[in-house]
This record gives sequence, C-alpha cells and structure tokens, in this order.
Amino acid sequence: MRAIGALVWFLLAVGLTAPSRADSNIVIYSAGKISVGESRQLTVYVPLSPNTVTLSVNGVPGGDSTYGTISATGLYQAPAAIPAQNNVVITAVSTAYPAKTATATMIVSQPQVQLWSTSPTTVSGTFTLRLNGSNFTPQSQVKFGDTVLTTQYKSATSLTATGTVSTAQAGTKVKVAVVNPGLGGTTSSTVSVTVGSSGSGGTTPTPTNPSDGGGSATPTTPTPTPTNPSDGSTTPPAPSVSIRLTPTGVTLRPNATQQFTASVSGSSNTGVVYSVNGAVGGNATVGTITTGGLYTAPANVPTNRITVSATAAASSSASATAAVTLQGPPNPGVGLGTGNLAAARFLEQATFGPTPADVTKLKAMGAEAWLAEQFNMPATDIPLPGAMQSGLVQQQYLSRLTTAPDQLRQRVAYVLGSIIVISMNKNIYPAEIVPYLQILSRNAFGNYRTLLGEISVSSQMGKYLDLARSMKPGSQGGTNENYAREVMQLFSLGLVALNQDGSVKLGADGKPIPTYDQTTVQQIALAMTGWVYKNNAWEDFSAPMEPRETNHDTRAKAFLGCNLPANQTTTQDMTAALDCIFAHPNVGPFISTRLIRQLVTSNPTPEYIGRVAAVFNDNGAGVRGDLKAVVTAILTDAEARTETPSFTGGRLRDPIQHVAAFLRALNGSIAPTNGLPWQFSQMASTPLTPPSVFGYYSPLYRIPKSSLMGPEFQTYTPTESVFRGNLFWQIISSPSSDFTRDVTPFVNAANDTVALIDAVDQTLMYGRMPAEMRQSLATAIVAQSDTAGRWQTALYLGALSGFYATQY
Repeated sequence: MRAIGALVWFLLAVGLTAPSRADSNIVIYSAGKISVGESRQLTVYVPLSPNTVTLSVNGVPGGDSTYGTISATGLYQAPAAIPAQNNVVITAVSTAYPAKTATATMIVSQPQVQLWSTSPTTVSGTFTLRLNGSNFTPQSQVKFGDTVLTTQYKSATSLTATGTVSTAQAGTKVKVAVVNPGLGGTTSSTVSVTVGSSGSGGTTPTPTNPSDGGGSATPTTPTPTPTNPSDGSTTPPAPSVSIRLTPTGVTLRPNATQQFTASVSGSSNTGVVYSVNGAVGGNATVGTITTGGLYTAPANVPTNRITVSATAAASSSASATAAVTLQGPPNPGVGLGTGNLAAARFLEQATFGPTPADVTKLKAMGAEAWLAEQFNMPATDIPLPGAMQSGLVQQQYLSRLTTAPDQLRQRVAYVLGSIIVISMNKNIYPAEIVPYLQILSRNAFGNYRTLLGEISVSSQMGKYLDLARSMKPGSQGGTNENYAREVMQLFSLGLVALNQDGSVKLGADGKPIPTYDQTTVQQIALAMTGWVYKNNAWEDFSAPMEPRETNHDTRAKAFLGCNLPANQTTTQDMTAALDCIFAHPNVGPFISTRLIRQLVTSNPTPEYIGRVAAVFNDNGAGVRGDLKAVVTAILTDAEARTETPSFTGGRLRDPIQHVAAFLRALNGSIAPTNGLPWQFSQMASTPLTPPSVFGYYSPLYRIPKSSLMGPEFQTYTPTESVFRGNLFWQIISSPSSDFTRDVTPFVNAANDTVALIDAVDQTLMYGRMPAEMRQSLATAIVAQSDTAGRWQTALYLGALSGFYATQY
C-alpha cells in the first residue's frame, strides 16, 4: 500500500503539529552578531497556516550586496564589507496575514580578533611584547591595561608592541588585549602579563665583551632606520598585502555547501573576489560561490579537480586557494529484481509472513496446490493451561502465530477474531478464552452459519456479552440485549443496508437505510433467552451453555422479515433466529468486506467485494457461507494478485502482524514463553485483550483528511510508533530469550553496501525497494563506524519503513 505506507510518517508528523492560529506571533531565531562574509541560517517560527513568509534585509526583498542577502529559506549572507549602517534589520512578513511580521537585527562586524599568548610573560621598564592570535589587521591596537601601546603589524597572527610600565604597575598583573578599531570593531579576550619590580623582568640582558673579562658591553652596529629624504623623518616600510583562506581543504557531497572565509592583511581594503577553477563566482559544472564565500557543490561530480580561490581586491597578486574534493553519494545498486514478488505477496496475505522456505515452496507448487495443502492440514493444537495461567495463554498464542505450520488457518482465525470479539479484559481466565480460540480455529475453513451457532451458545461468549442467564421478562430476572445487538451490528449485518458490492443503500430521503431498529434487538433478545452455564452453575466454562426452558420466552417473535411461532423451545428459537440473520442479504457483502480488509486491502473496490460476496452467497454448489470458498476467492482475485501497487491498495500491519512477519522473514519466531504481552500493551495491542467488542480499533476508521479506509492507523499514533520502533530494535540488536532470528545474511553482507541493501530489499520487500530508499539506506549505512552498526541500521530502517510496515 504505497500511498498509505508513505502516510505512516506523514500522519505522525501531523499528529505532533499544533493547530495554527491567525493571531499567533512570528518569531525569528539565531539573529545577532555576524562577521563580514559569513553566513548564518536563521529560523523563522510561523505558527500560521500556510506557514510561508517573505524575507527582506533593510526593506529590500532578498537583500543586496551592501547589507547582505537572505534566501527564501532564511540563509543570511553578510556583505563583504561592513556597511555604514552595520545594524541590519531582517524582516519576515506572513504571506497569508501581511499584518503579521517579525524583525531581528544582524550586527555586521569585523572578524572577531583573538589573542592567544604574549611573550615574554613578565616585563619591567621599557618592554617589547610579541603577540600571537588571529584576525589581526594593520589597524590593530594593543592595550596594556588602559594604555594603547605602539603597535606594529607583522601578519594576521602576529603583532609586536612597545611601551613602558608605570611605577603603579610594578608587582602587579596587567591585562593585555588587542582591539580592532573602527566600525564593527572587535576586542579580543585578555592575557595577563606580570610586571616585575624595577630593574627586573623580561627585558633582554645586554651582552658583555669577553675580551675584557665580561665586564664591558659588546659594541653593536645599529641597523640604519630608513628616512624620508624630503624632510628627514623616519619612513616605515610599506606593508605587503597578503590573504588567508580557511578552510584550506574540504570533502563534500554533491549539492552540499561550505562557507569559506578570507582574511586580508596589509590593506584597509579587505574585499576579496572568489572564483572556482578560475571562473569568478564559479559555474554549474564545478560549483558556485557567493561574494561572501558560500560555496555550493555541483550536482554531479566533475572529472577535473576543484579549486576555490580568493584574490584580494587591493592586490591581484595576493591570493589563496583551497582544494575541494567531491565525494558522490554511496552507490546503492539497482536491486536484484522481483522474482519472488508474486509468491511473497500471496503469502503475506495468506500467512503471518513468508519465510524464505515458504517462498521457494510456493513458487514450486503454485498457489492452488498450496491452498489445498493448507486446507487439508490438521489444526495446530490450542492447549488449555492451568486455571490461573492467563499470561501463558497470551504467550502461547503469540508463539503459534509465528511457528504453526497451518499458517492459513492461523491467519483466518485471527481475522475472524477481529470480527467476532471476546476479550481478556473481561474473560480473564484460560477457560474463559481458550475454547473461544478453538472455535475460531475449528471453523476457519467451515461454514459461517456453523461458526455463529457455536459462538452463540459458547459459555465464553455467554459471559462476555451477557447472554448466559438472560431470561424471559418476569420477577426472576430480565432479558439482556447485548448479544442480540452485537450479533447483528458486528458479527453479521452491520448498521445499514448494503448492496451486494458493499455500497450503502439509500432511501427516498437520500439517507442510508438502517438494517434494524430497537424493536428488532428486543425481539431477537427474547428469542435467545433461556441459556445457562452447564448444570445451571454460576460460571462453568467446561462446556457450551445449555438450554433451560423455564427461563425462555415462548411467545411468538417477528424480526428481519422472519416470524417465529409461539411455544418453541430455547434451542428452536435460537436456531431460527440465527437462520434468519444468516439469510439476510447484508451478510455476504458485510462479512466479505471485513475479511478482505484484514487479509488484502483496506480499500477494496466495489467490484472486488461483489465478486467475493457472490461466492459467500453461493460457493458454486448452492452452499451459502462456505469460508473455504470465500477465502480462496479473496486470495485468488485479480485485485489481490496485481503486483502494481495502487494509491488505495494494501493495508497497515498491526503491531502483532508486523512483528510476526518480521521474525518469520528472518527464519525466526516468538518463544512459547515470552515477555511480550506487556510490550504489545504499550502499542494498544495487548494479545487477546481488545478494549471493546469492536476490537483494537474501529473497523470503520478512515485516515484523517482523506476518504481512505485505514482501520489499523487509529492505533498507530506517535507514541505507539515509538514503542514499535523500540521493540524492533530489541529484536535486531538484543533479542534475548523472547525471540529467535537468523541475521547471518545481513552480517555477511555488512561490509558490502549494495549487497546489504539487496539483502534487506529481497527479505522484506521482495525487490520493490524504491531507488530513493536504496540511496537513503546507503547513506545511513556508510555513516556507521562498525560492522554491527551497518547491518543493524539497514535492517532496522527497512523494517520500520512505510514500505514494510504496510502490506501492499
């Protein structure tokens, strides 16, 4: 069910999204200080519907090169030079409600100057400091306490500064900082320098002359200072322009982005020109780069090497480069085909999931022979544990679903149990539930009328829907209507009249025609009075209920076009009532629809329902209600056998079906004694314990905001999906004694990405994994650091994907 499979995660997202309001406020996050040439992703919170906005910079939609630009997704690119107005205002305006706006300020500054260390660390008298850091400029100033020292620029990472300590500073520690002045200027953090006492400290000692015993100073020849010939003043050497580009090398995937930062030294003009492989701004082949240095890799990996260059605007001879290595996405392969698809899809509908051996067998013998074998296979025994071992009933039930060889019987009985419901939330002991399971198993391939008859007089149903001890009206008791109502509404007819294709019949007023009314319920309830537990005991579940004529209403009854004469026995009235219900024209389309939805698709076409209902009405030999014929018709119908998924095809697996199918796909099973009932309870699927007579979910539940039926989606909320994911991770990574499974094929393929994806695809999806999902798996696999992480991640993502969570 590709469409519904994709909706699994969509519905979860919808479930977590609060409804929008037109009076909600827009908020822009992540604004603040930013350096020239840098980019920053802003987040715009828009609690409106639609949640789209237009973005502008200082009133210009999308911005400009002076104040910076902003993309439709909120990526702000600061300008290459600090604007005169460096407090830039970003504005977001709702497209749906133009009066709803938000603003945020980006403060465009110089790159943050950093001071890492000074040398020496102790000074006295007149001193010279060497400073190491980053983002130094020719205008940088060194502050020694509150005093600005005479500063000489060496490079973007090196400065020297000279000064003289004051008497007050002797014996103290003085904080040293670097200031980049001007518009958008920044100040570094501080480094402490110790000031020694007079005559000590970090000054360099004067060398002595060894020829006179070391007492006199060695004469030195001073280096001449360049002078200005016009006025005789000293002329400092002209600084050379240099540029530094970071990072110097990156590895990217196609279409990825990388911010490059260029630092210009030796000129007040810090502008740069970016190019890629010699092309200013780049191109689609080698990637593009903005004026602010944001590089975007090309969609395809080029054959030639990629080099990003930054050239100083102040000097074309000053440039720096960075190497870009493009690494394409990991190769996911193209798959091994769908050779097992037809067999596997048939088994998904007819069993609790195909095992590899099942697929091979079905391909060899064909569906017709496989069905015949399953119909003739003895029913798996359903034991009755000790009186207080209710948990064991649930544990053994789960185990049978994965291990029993009569898989078709198990699947059909499971479906019948979702139509004719008894729950352990009321029938809490083994004797109150196991005989009911035996009835479903025994009649899975029998006649639906026989099933209704056995269920109606079973002591288990007698307790669950209160038919036991239902009496004729009088002083000794009264008539209970529960079973009479549910045997029609849920077990046979439904609430409204149906055509044979399952469509609703409408009356002259255009409204659905009710199948029955309260008078019908009362009349059938009277017809079913007189049944008591064995020997009229309080509660004896060792046998079916038995008739007690003194409790039975013997008056004539009329309902559903049938007339029951007066003075019939308890058994005669029960038989006649069930015969009347079973003969109703609604039963064929109603039960056929419920069976199709549980076995094949939640949204069968009317034609599909009509074909199956026709078989329910007559198996070809004049027999009505032949479940063997009905199941065969459902599984072999052309609509079930199509291998091309439609928008409305398939169904969501409930948690028990999902886990059982996954284990069987891994040649595994659930252990006869396990701790799973509680875990399934976290997913609204406590085994054999649906919350009401309707089952675990409404059989008429539709997927929100659509016309599609999707009953199982009602209990697949964000909470249940997380618990399901946790259980699957336990199965994969640490199964304990609750499960058996064989993951050898995945372990063996763990270091071959394509082979691993193929193993997941063939095991769970039979070659149908879409190319997009293969690529996603490949990306997730190569991101893992070890072998176990690779195969576990691949198997986990495959099992939880919509393409496996749905049976389509």
